[in-house]
Amino acid sequence: MALNTYRPSQASNYWMFALKLLILILGLSLSALILSKVFSFVFTIAFFLIRILVFIAVSFVVLHFFLKLLFNVDLIYSGKRFIQRRTY
Repeated sequence: MALNTYRPSQASNYWMFALKLLILILGLSLSALILSKVFSFVFTIAFFLIRILVFIAVSFVVLHFFLKLLFNVDLIYSGKRFIQRRTY
């Protein structure tokens, strides 16, 4: 039973390490290019949706405040009463 006793030379180890490092750097730069496009698209959509949700929430709060202040109408209580009346 013979064991494999091949050991690469020290110079070969340096070249293999340099090649692996080069492949790692190229792979990381390529993934950064691709992911930057993907994440910019995803973050654009997410920011747009969050902006719409915040606009709706602030509009509801301002509407509730002014209805309560001017006409003494509680929008939240009226909504709960409307939902309970519509439940069968």
